[in-house]
Amino acid sequence: MSRETGVPTLAIAWADGQPRTDALARALDGEAVFVTSGLTRRPATAPLRYASAAVRTWQLLDRRRPVRVVAVAPPVVAPIVAALWCWAHRRALVVDCHTGTFHSRRWAWARPLFRLLLPRCRAVLVHTHEALALVTDWGAPGLLLPDDLPDPVPEPTSHRAAATVLVAGSLDDNEPVAETFAAAALAPDLCFRVTGDPDRLPASLRVAAPANVVLTGYLPNPAFLAEMASAWVVAALSTDPHIMNRAAFEAVGLGRPLVLSDFEGLRARFGPAALFTPNRPPAMALAIRQALGDAHRLAMRSRALAVELRRQRAAGMDRLRALLASTAEAGVPARILRITLHPFPADSIVRRDVLELARRGLHVDVVCAEGPAGGEPAPPGVQVHRIPIRHRRGNALRYPFEYGAFFLAALALASALGLRRRYAVVQVDNLPDPLVFAAIVPRLRGARVVLTLYELTPEMVAARFGGRVGRVLVRTARLLEAAATRWADHVIVVSRPCLRALEGRGLAGPRTSVVLNTTPWDADRPPAAPGRAASWTLVAHTTLVERYGVHVAIRAMAHLAAEWPRLTLRVVGDGEQRSELVRLAHQAGVADRVEFTGMLPWSDTLAEVSRARLGIVPVLADGYGELLLPTKLLELAWLGVPAVCSRLPAMEAYFPPDAVAYVRPGDAGDLAAQVDALLRRPAEAEARAARASEIARGLAWERVRPEYLAALGLRHAEAATCPR
Repeated sequence: MSRETGVPTLAIAWADGQPRTDALARALDGEAVFVTSGLTRRPATAPLRYASAAVRTWQLLDRRRPVRVVAVAPPVVAPIVAALWCWAHRRALVVDCHTGTFHSRRWAWARPLFRLLLPRCRAVLVHTHEALALVTDWGAPGLLLPDDLPDPVPEPTSHRAAATVLVAGSLDDNEPVAETFAAAALAPDLCFRVTGDPDRLPASLRVAAPANVVLTGYLPNPAFLAEMASAWVVAALSTDPHIMNRAAFEAVGLGRPLVLSDFEGLRARFGPAALFTPNRPPAMALAIRQALGDAHRLAMRSRALAVELRRQRAAGMDRLRALLASTAEAGVPARILRITLHPFPADSIVRRDVLELARRGLHVDVVCAEGPAGGEPAPPGVQVHRIPIRHRRGNALRYPFEYGAFFLAALALASALGLRRRYAVVQVDNLPDPLVFAAIVPRLRGARVVLTLYELTPEMVAARFGGRVGRVLVRTARLLEAAATRWADHVIVVSRPCLRALEGRGLAGPRTSVVLNTTPWDADRPPAAPGRAASWTLVAHTTLVERYGVHVAIRAMAHLAAEWPRLTLRVVGDGEQRSELVRLAHQAGVADRVEFTGMLPWSDTLAEVSRARLGIVPVLADGYGELLLPTKLLELAWLGVPAVCSRLPAMEAYFPPDAVAYVRPGDAGDLAAQVDALLRRPAEAEARAARASEIARGLAWERVRPEYLAALGLRHAEAATCPR
């Protein structure tokens, strides 16, 4: 998977090649891959061969990232490796169980492993009714799927001049090769062409082959089918009573007369179209002569059976596609887990996402930090688990302890929830980036993990810390970010500049989405406050840290005080810089003109903003502010409040100069001048607000929402369901 989805289906077999696997992959719009080892196939080399194949299979899956995986058994190790990868990446797993899976002595020891594995697959494909009854009894989603059939050859078929019998096999140890050679010796007038790798036979048996036996060697599938089409009779013989010969399906598909070993399963499947013989040379020679004598009638029966087998195959593929298309058990709403240090519902973006999912009928568990008291109750379908840790910005030494404590608490709570409930998706918000690893238990149970990077930690650290300590912290932040983004199935960022920064660090584009910190256009928007355009209030609603520039707004108030004596600044929010900002207001002589409300519930914050004459967004250009498209700017545009903001790349990428009043970042004089100009020209201020509002409508949640749902893997979230 680029690191997101590559092919829809990847079918994997630990073999040199399998036509059934090829056909199955094509039918599911995918491709087949065959993993082999260069080591000689001997029991002593099996551990090394399987270890090598396991590593190559995992690397292949991690590189191709298919939506679904079809793993062929045996060996049992192949579907186990595929299952671990699929469970880790929340992908659908189908296991195609060839008959040796359940009946071969070689794999008898693996039956308990299959019994544990198969019920946890999306579908289990089997060849026989006997195998279907077995896996169904284990609680697995069994599906009887006959082999595909080749297209029939137009009549008349061009046969070889001499009466030719094709013995279709591979010369494995479950084929009666010695008996076949003896039967050929009893029919010296017939030519027996035997397919398969002669090196698998003992040298003594090769030497003893009668003169009318031709060992064709291994034939590629097109050559093999051409050989079969030109044969007078096809014999597919085995000593395995549970076999379901691939060659028998191919002979029926090509309309050839067919001779099979006399086993109950083969009679049930091919009875109308074949002759059956015990694996004794005289009986084998007799059955072959009878098939030659009755070739026309047997060929007609093969063609008639081919129609029925194609119908069964098509019905089986339809059922398989239906199993793969359904996300889970009907009628059980999917569960989403949100892990965030931001409080719900006080944080507007967390609130936006959760309400969106709840409106779509999904069950949402929110693991979050404590927020301000009060606020709206959780809507139906949303359960909030608050950890008694409130995020407080302060001394830098506080953050590791706060983040560490919240991580441990969230890990314990998410693990407990993940053991009780199966989640379709876990969305984890930074900061901190390693918080994503709190989702380990739900992920092991199949959840898709989506990491939302509200902040790019390396840039944020670089903007705050300098010198040698800063360089060490930035390197550490980059390592943690890389680990978190590699581990997540998908990464959400909040602006295009953020996306470019991550792509510059090697994060593949298909694994990322840009979801702006915007809000629904019509939902919960308070009506325009009466008399707002004539009010004397400026508003800055933000987190009180240096980057967001509230100190610049306070200094600008000092410039404006004499000219606009009634003007006030309301600072809505809280943070580590609050006490310093209060002191600054006193020092600047505007303490009576600056009011700090502290953190308010979402509805109260909207009311404060909607009553303001102008909104201030004075973000600094500190190396990180350049990446931000602040939620606050989008909210001002949403509410129709004229905005004065710093001229920074992310803001300019979305809002032109006729929509907002831009100022030089960190320049209090320039900020005061722009505020003064808008206060003097209210019509121009309202025109800018109207233009910004028009742009914001195009960036509103209704436009962004599809990208968010796609990032969660919920393009059709209304119908999304998941297992209990």
